[in-house]
Amino acid sequence: MESPILRDAPAVWLAQTKFHPPRLRDDVLPRPRLLAALRDALASHPLTLLSAPAGYGKTTLLGEWVQANRKLQTPNSKVQTPNAQAADDLKFEVGGLEFSWLSLDEDDNDPLRFLAAVVAALQRIKPGFGVAVQASLNEAASPLDLSEIGARMRRVAVVLINDILETLPDPFVLILDDLHLITAAAAFVALDTLVERLPPQMRFVAATRHDPPLALARLRARGQLAELRLADLRFTHDEAAEFLNDRLRLGLAPDDLLALETRTEGWAVGLRLTAGSLDGLPTASDRAAFLARLVQTERHAFDFLAGEVLDRQPPDARAFL
Repeated sequence: MESPILRDAPAVWLAQTKFHPPRLRDDVLPRPRLLAALRDALASHPLTLLSAPAGYGKTTLLGEWVQANRKLQTPNSKVQTPNAQAADDLKFEVGGLEFSWLSLDEDDNDPLRFLAAVVAALQRIKPGFGVAVQASLNEAASPLDLSEIGARMRRVAVVLINDILETLPDPFVLILDDLHLITAAAAFVALDTLVERLPPQMRFVAATRHDPPLALARLRARGQLAELRLADLRFTHDEAAEFLNDRLRLGLAPDDLLALETRTEGWAVGLRLTAGSLDGLPTASDRAAFLARLVQTERHAFDFLAGEVLDRQPPDARAFL
């Protein structure tokens, strides 16, 4: 089976918005503790994994890092060619790093397209990167014997590793957002090969709703894996108070704040849905009744909050939602 689409440079047929982090909302609450944890992870671990269910702020945190990192970049941080010893001694600073961002979607759940998208993301650092990888992808795609796809993807990954090592010598970070949308086994054969032999100038960050089928235990045992999980990403009591009262000016009493934090378990989307519901209630007694229902219900917080939001919509809007 041939894959004609690979005969063109991937940047031609991939939406360029895939290579930009989503714009941060104006009311996003900065969380310095998580930003510091991410910076520490990048400074000392080849792979950083953000793994938590939807709505815990994984993409937002990475967007905050990008925003802070851009402020630290200088004109001299562009690609330079160090000697071998300099590459071996390369240190990752806390900021000012070159980076590539790739927002994955269901269409990327094909090993050939997935690797082509990674190449296109890396071309944001160095235009023209990946000529050898592109040729290797075309070779792997035509003719394509599905029984050989894993071995072929492994070979393509090795070409990618060599290309990175030879042509992207500056410290840089590759960020893959929504990695859970990739389930193709051959894609993870390639990714596992890349992670196992990650070039010294590279850091790899992945955000996902569940752990990917990579050799995480081995990486963890080697001290090569940093992890930010639900327990890290959930809002603390102080963060919830700052978000709801200082940022959104809801004026909640301490007991109500504690009840909300406990009920939502620090879930960012749950707190935002709560804020939206409370903001639409006209009186203090209405707010008190809503909070009482939220705390006492046995339904999952999302189900309850989504229902409360939908119930206030006009019939046409409710049907659309």
